[in-house]
Parts: sequence; structure tokens; C-alpha cells
Amino acid sequence: MVVLLALAVAGCADAPVGPGSPGAASTGVPTTAAAASPAAVAAVDTAYARMMLGHHEQALELSALVPGRSSSPDVADLAFRIDRAQVEEVGQLRGFLRLRGAPAEAPADMSGMAGMADAATLDRLRALSGPAFDRLWLQTMTAHHEGALTMARDQLTATGGAASTSPLAEFSRTLLVAQQAEIDRMRALLARS
Repeated sequence: MVVLLALAVAGCADAPVGPGSPGAASTGVPTTAAAASPAAVAAVDTAYARMMLGHHEQALELSALVPGRSSSPDVADLAFRIDRAQVEEVGQLRGFLRLRGAPAEAPADMSGMAGMADAATLDRLRALSGPAFDRLWLQTMTAHHEGALTMARDQLTATGGAASTSPLAEFSRTLLVAQQAEIDRMRALLARS
């Protein structure tokens, strides 16, 4: 994702600002970056939407594994909430891509995308149930959400930081807050397991 975004805005930003740098807010949203050209922002937004679409589709797949396998009402509730939020966001991403005339589908190659669960992990989740499933599911979804946070921060950095007016800037800002809250909840559930 970072490489794709970097190629899309090559030469458009003087000094990208990332999480933890002096220009990053406490939410991890970059606060400063040079203005990117409208064409570069459009390219970044389209690539980001397609990649985030694929990322969200895997989150839906992960959430669908919970019924019948989880022994925790808290995990089941969280999976349901994640599912509902991701369905809404998938609709937003597809709508954005259709408006842009871009393919409203994820890229064919999702390998190497931040936070994506590999086939072996998905197979293990399908084979488990009870507390062992709950632990692995929470670990996997936490890593998956952390990947989404990385992608959202990259999109904001590439399109102008906190001042970004890209069509997907508000989507990214909302995602950063909502998924960080879910990560915090998952970490709390893991600490209790």
C-alpha cells in the first residue's frame, strides 16, 4: 500500500508525515504534508478505495467465522458490530469507485497488504472453536484492524495530512477512530482470556 501511494504522489509531497512523527496528532492522523495535485489525490483515493475494499471483505470473512465457533458472547457481539460497520463502509467504497468510473472491486493480488490474514491462519480459525478460536480470532482481527489504520494514515499522508480535502479523507479519519476503539476492546478481551 505504501509503495502504491508513494508512486501515485511521487514528487507531490516534500516530506511525508507519519504516525509518531512531530507532525502527527495523538490520533495518528498526520497533521502536515505538502499539498498533492488533484490528479495525484484522485489516483491515491482510487487505489486506496480498491485496496480498502479488499481489506474490508476479509474482515467480513473473519466476522462470519464467529457464529458457531466462539464461546464468548463478547466476541460474538464485537464480530457482529464489526460486520455491520464493514458492510456500511464496503458500500461507501463501492459507491466512491463507481462515481470515479473505477472497478468497484478489490485488486486481484492482495498479498502483502497490511494486516491481511494468510490462508493458514484462516484455515486454523475454521478448524477451531471455543476459547482457542476466540483467542486466535481476536489476535487476527486486531492485526487486521492495525493494518487498516496503517492504510488510512498512508492515505491521509499522501493526500495532505490533517488538512486533506480528498474525498476519502473523512472516511479515513472516521476509520482511524472507530477501528482504534475496536482494537482497544479486542486487546481488553485478550487480556481477560
